[in-house]
Amino acid sequence: MAAPTAWFTKDDGRKLPVSDDYLIPFLTPTSPGTSYWEPPPADNVEALRREDGRVLLQLHQVIDLLLRCGVDLGNKTLLDIGTGNGMIPRLILHYSDLKAAVGIDPYLDGEHLSSWQAHDHGELFKELTGFIDKHCPDAMDFQEYRHLAGYQDFSLQPARVPLRAQGHKNFRFEKIGAHDLQQLDEKFDIFYAKAIDHIPDWPRIFKAISAVASDDALIVIKHFSFFAYLGPHRYATTNIPWGHLLLTDAEYRRFAEEFHGHRAREMVEFYFDGLSYPRTTMHQMVMMARENGFTLHAAINEPNRNVARIQRMADVVPDFWDIVRQNHPTVSIEEMLSGRYHIVFRRAR
Repeated sequence: MAAPTAWFTKDDGRKLPVSDDYLIPFLTPTSPGTSYWEPPPADNVEALRREDGRVLLQLHQVIDLLLRCGVDLGNKTLLDIGTGNGMIPRLILHYSDLKAAVGIDPYLDGEHLSSWQAHDHGELFKELTGFIDKHCPDAMDFQEYRHLAGYQDFSLQPARVPLRAQGHKNFRFEKIGAHDLQQLDEKFDIFYAKAIDHIPDWPRIFKAISAVASDDALIVIKHFSFFAYLGPHRYATTNIPWGHLLLTDAEYRRFAEEFHGHRAREMVEFYFDGLSYPRTTMHQMVMMARENGFTLHAAINEPNRNVARIQRMADVVPDFWDIVRQNHPTVSIEEMLSGRYHIVFRRAR
């Protein structure tokens, strides 16, 4: 384990080690000539291929998870919350028996740091369906696109699932947020949310879903927990190991100024406004769902690909567990070591 290159002093006098070796090796490689906190340029071919792989993997995982839960998509409607460019609901609609799909997002391309950069959605959809039709004509097979998903966590690979192109069906996009679903004035059978870690006020999200959910509705969530090792994402993660769990909010602001002064404002803004706030554990998520009429149906913790290495990071910080428990008394070790969660809630009957 590399030695720290500096130390940050907490308000109580305890010192935390600082080094880029606690951060850089765990991030997806950046584009040449850019820093790790910068989004890739629009013409970066490798970054675009990774995005294609991410979409294909998400599509495959959602369909696989729904099949494993015994869900018949026939004649059902899907709402994708935080849809981004809308590729996931459009592809599910195209390759399944869904009747209709709606994607909502408060941001258009490029309006948020975590948004897709501006691009032609029609051309991307054509590119992705062309790839699927050529390489996975009868069934989605992970091995056919594995080379595009090299930096995704896929320790739990989705099973081979049948696909059948259904042609044009009704997809639409609405520029609204997750708390405003009643503006749609319709009911949905399946809710998909892959960006809940960027949406604040989770109780209002579940309340909004409950108001527009059909009697047999399901919620499918793909979630990257704030409490995971890279929970604040590359834009706001510290080069203190597990720093986002060891620092108080006030200490985080001071750390950003002391060690990242040239971008401290952007770093702090993403940490508090670009991520869900207040911070919510998996336990709290399940309880919020229950309070709004949904029960846990399935939960899969897909381990982080660096899980062995990040466990050792706790050993370089004096009083590590005491500080974590002081700041976040309800977080579990399992959640701290998680990669992606795949969660299904079912409306209580």
